[in-house]
Amino acid sequence: MDSMTFEISTGGGPPVGAYKAKFLGAEATEHEEYGAGCKFVFEVASGNHSGEQATRITSATPTPKNACGKMLAAISGESLRPGAKIDLAPHVGEVFLIQVEETPSGSTRVGTVIRSNEAFD
Repeated sequence: MDSMTFEISTGGGPPVGAYKAKFLGAEATEHEEYGAGCKFVFEVASGNHSGEQATRITSATPTPKNACGKMLAAISGESLRPGAKIDLAPHVGEVFLIQVEETPSGSTRVGTVIRSNEAFD
């Protein structure tokens, strides 16, 4: 994460569904209740919600089983191994298939990220 600048917004984003989306990057976040986190940002690439951002905020420390680790593995295509360092910068601008899900509070977030291939292009 190169940038420490971020903007917090509530609501917005595309509704529940599957979208082709461009990965815009990840940035550090801070939450009063949960502490340090990471915000993964995607932009819907086509359809009625083209240009809308879909995000996922996770803990700041990745493990193979938590949301942060799963996002890193899906975006990079790499396995999470102890001591591995994953640089997301080369993946900025890549297109993924994302599944947007509803949260318990009624907003939406990126639930699943699948690496794109020719079948999606």
